[in-house]
Amino acid sequence: MSKWCAGLLLLLSLGAMATEVFAPSDIPLLDNRFRIDYGVKEITFIIKRKPGTPSVILVRPDGSKLYVGKVKPADVGWLALLEHDLITLRNPMPGPWQAIGEVDPDNRVRILSDIRLDIAALPMQLYQGEVVKLKAWLLINGQPPKDKYYLSDLGMTVKLQSFSDADKKEVVLDQVLGHYRDDGKGLDEVPGDGIMTAEVTLQDIPGGKYRAMFSTGNQVFVRARYQDVLLYPYPFSYNLSPPSDELGAKLSLLIDRDELDPASVVVKGSVTSNVGGLYEFSETASDPKLDIDLSNIKEVGQHEVKATLYGTTRLGRELKIELPVKTFNVFPPPPPPVEVVSAAAPASSAEATHEAPAEEEMGWLIWALAGGGVLLAVLGGVGFVVIQKRRALKRALAAAQAENQQAGQPAAKLDLNLPEQ
Repeated sequence: MSKWCAGLLLLLSLGAMATEVFAPSDIPLLDNRFRIDYGVKEITFIIKRKPGTPSVILVRPDGSKLYVGKVKPADVGWLALLEHDLITLRNPMPGPWQAIGEVDPDNRVRILSDIRLDIAALPMQLYQGEVVKLKAWLLINGQPPKDKYYLSDLGMTVKLQSFSDADKKEVVLDQVLGHYRDDGKGLDEVPGDGIMTAEVTLQDIPGGKYRAMFSTGNQVFVRARYQDVLLYPYPFSYNLSPPSDELGAKLSLLIDRDELDPASVVVKGSVTSNVGGLYEFSETASDPKLDIDLSNIKEVGQHEVKATLYGTTRLGRELKIELPVKTFNVFPPPPPPVEVVSAAAPASSAEATHEAPAEEEMGWLIWALAGGGVLLAVLGGVGFVVIQKRRALKRALAAAQAENQQAGQPAAKLDLNLPEQ
């Protein structure tokens, strides 16, 4: 009896082991061959290799070959790991396929035909500037993936799309909100668990109707989910009054009581200056109008205001909204005005004190000009006398020369034969 029990337990344990190793969707490899049926649109499978061996080569039913790194991503996705090849075939050729390589002898092709993405649905009504938490996770055959190699290089992309027609054929806006990875960083809790968590701020996006698209995958597969959302304008008006001569800077919010409960609103933020100053503030609203006094900021320079609003909608949904960034300047005070003295005598003495140097300078200028004029007159007179003397000397010399010429000529001889008259 004990032998029969032991044999039964052994058979059950072998059956359990086979169930763990081979899933119902596994295709056995017969001489490294497997078959794909007609009508299959996409098939993803895993081939286990001997450790340290290169990737396999796939041979189509028509004899053509597929190599890792030499495939078209639109037709084939291929991720080569240390001991596995993860391969996705899109619209595969029906018929017998073959895997050439150092395939593990006790191996089967594991089909991953049911890979889908689930998401945590977004609120139908969102607001500009709202900070939204995103969460998506991968399911294989309806269960979270247990083998880490399914999730190699897994990432998620989130987009907002708007269309010009109701059929959603023409995209007029396709804005990427972010790329996220299953790496355990940021809001992602556990790396490599197939669950991706992220946070995105809906800044600089006009209000309207959008389709949110979540897509995730790696080099092997891509899955996407869609959801329609409405993006509303900020549920408040927001203004910054710069400082003036009498008043300091002030933030003013006017809350839309039809959208938010004013008593639930809290605004937290900080003011940073371009010279390194930091001022933090936190205010709680009780009425639709909320003023935040920033008059304590007196440091000269440019200041930047960043703030976040926390509140609850009229439908009871808690939200977080990043306020638009505002800036203001604090200028240095003007120079003090010149004092006006009322007494006439002190004013006269002050004017005399200021005018004395000016008069002294003017006197020196007059004397200098007069002296220069006299000097020019003297020089002119001396020059005139010299010129006249030179002219007189030239005339005297000319006259003396003429007399000398006349004296040097012989006297005329007297002719005695001429009659007297």
